Amino acid sequence: QKSGFDVLFVLNILMKYKVHLIIIAVISIVLSVVFSSEYFIKPKYKSTAVVYPSNLMPYSTESPTEQMLQLFESDDIRDELIRDFDLFNHYEIDTTQKYPLTLLYGQMKDNIKIDKTKFESVEIEVWDTDPFIASRMVDSLLAKMHKKARIMQREKSFEVVVIIKNQYDQKKSEMDSMEAKLKEIRTQYHILDYGAQIKSFSKVYYEELAKGRLNGSTKMDQAMNNLAERGGEYVSLNEHLWRVRGTYNDLKIQYENALKDLSKELTYSNVVTKPVPAEKKSYPVRSLIVLMFTSSMLLFSFIILVLFENSKRININKSL
Repeated sequence: QKSGFDVLFVLNILMKYKVHLIIIAVISIVLSVVFSSEYFIKPKYKSTAVVYPSNLMPYSTESPTEQMLQLFESDDIRDELIRDFDLFNHYEIDTTQKYPLTLLYGQMKDNIKIDKTKFESVEIEVWDTDPFIASRMVDSLLAKMHKKARIMQREKSFEVVVIIKNQYDQKKSEMDSMEAKLKEIRTQYHILDYGAQIKSFSKVYYEELAKGRLNGSTKMDQAMNNLAERGGEYVSLNEHLWRVRGTYNDLKIQYENALKDLSKELTYSNVVTKPVPAEKKSYPVRSLIVLMFTSSMLLFSFIILVLFENSKRININKSL
């Protein structure tokens, strides 16, 4: 007789102990049903949202999806979520015990999943014993991400506003200074349009000079001296002022656009799947628990029976 495990030997054990195995299966089913009930395992409901990033400003080489994930994982959003939903009480964590924050963060890590999908979207899953709280937490996460992104965008926009405003003010001051100098030249030296004045005045001046009517002290002599002494300065200031005005106008447009960026209200995600309260629990899956527990108990029992019967068979063979 063989002492190994053969098919006939296994079948004989199944037939011999079929009643025992059936009883074990029934007991296992009953126990798994009882211990997987809500009296022992609180049911959890899942709420899900799928979103694509939009209007996010790049800060490094990361993709918009990765940037969105970083926003969701920020300490600000986590702490606001703890405060808004009173998660210490909701998760029944005793704050007087050792390391309550570590326990809370562990619970949040188990119940809140935020991952990038293969389609470059972000999937948010929240598991909770209350389906409405799970849905509200997903909505809250999205709202807090928008708020965080808006704050960061406005911080960068404000920096741009300050830089452009400084340049804008400098150009305004430079322009005002040159206009004041030009006004002084116009009022004191009567140079209003150097090009036109020198062209028309020179012809008359040299005609009068040729006729000997100028002695250096006439009004025409004074006007010619003014043009000679201040004309170059007038031309130089006028040309430079023209360039400064162009830069000033460009900066003014940039400044107005920066102010618009500072005050605009953007959204930073396109929602593909909206979160809704779940109608039925997602955890635990009682059928799977019953199947796994019952199968494990039957397998364990069968192995014990096989070892027991095999040991008996070996002892019998030794006694023969």
